[in-house]
Amino acid sequence: MLYNKPNNSTLQSVIEKYLPAAQAAGCFSQLEGLSGGSFHFNLGAHEYVARNQLTAPMPGVSLARQYRALKRIPHGIGSIPVCLAQGWLIVEWLSGEVKSELPSLQTLTSLLYDLHHQPCFGWRISLLPLLDFYWQNAVPARRSLQWLRLLKKMKQQGEPKPLRLAPLHMDVHAGNLVHQPEGIKLIDWEYAGDGDVALELAAIAAANNIESQPLIRAYAQLSHLSIATLSQQVERWRPWVTLLMASWYECRWRQTQDRTFITLADEAWSQLRDKN
Repeated sequence: MLYNKPNNSTLQSVIEKYLPAAQAAGCFSQLEGLSGGSFHFNLGAHEYVARNQLTAPMPGVSLARQYRALKRIPHGIGSIPVCLAQGWLIVEWLSGEVKSELPSLQTLTSLLYDLHHQPCFGWRISLLPLLDFYWQNAVPARRSLQWLRLLKKMKQQGEPKPLRLAPLHMDVHAGNLVHQPEGIKLIDWEYAGDGDVALELAAIAAANNIESQPLIRAYAQLSHLSIATLSQQVERWRPWVTLLMASWYECRWRQTQDRTFITLADEAWSQLRDKN
């Protein structure tokens, strides 16, 4: 959906202040996304993305953290941030191909290895606040006894202790990988933070519906970790990730009324029932 200009005076003022060529701006296009409020625009030969701060952000998710994460990672891994001002984050657009499937295990694990060996961001990823948030924002009639029991069980157990603490992206899927001639880069860093590398692997396997063992073996060999130890740790995180996905689908169903999310949620609940 195209707009001549977003109907937001604050974005215009930010562009004019931080991007002096603003008068050369072309059309703005609204980007499809999970949280909305993102625009792609060009200034001459340069392209950018502007993302607006949500009025009711999720726990642990903020433009400030996104900006700090992008400032810390090397340019070979993610987008270059331009500014964070007046509730808008502007980053340089990553041109390239977004494919429908993940790259080879070697390419994917190399990207993860590079990311996970960067200095930590400085804030920890915590799943329990997100699980609570999704429960509270789901359709009341969908809040099942199974869901409540699982949520209480997770709270009693507490999150697994990290095997190896590192900066994580936490939303690695084919749609967030931009293929460029010089390599692959990650976009959409809103869930990034410090956490267990095994959590990242568990999330990738679940989000992309792939077998975890080949990914675990390739990552363990590259990172000099025990395959057996890493496999056990990924298995500890698996129910957490599955519950997170099921809860997120439930929340998105309430927001969008798209029945696709009901189907995905039911599949995740089925996996949790089978596991238990």
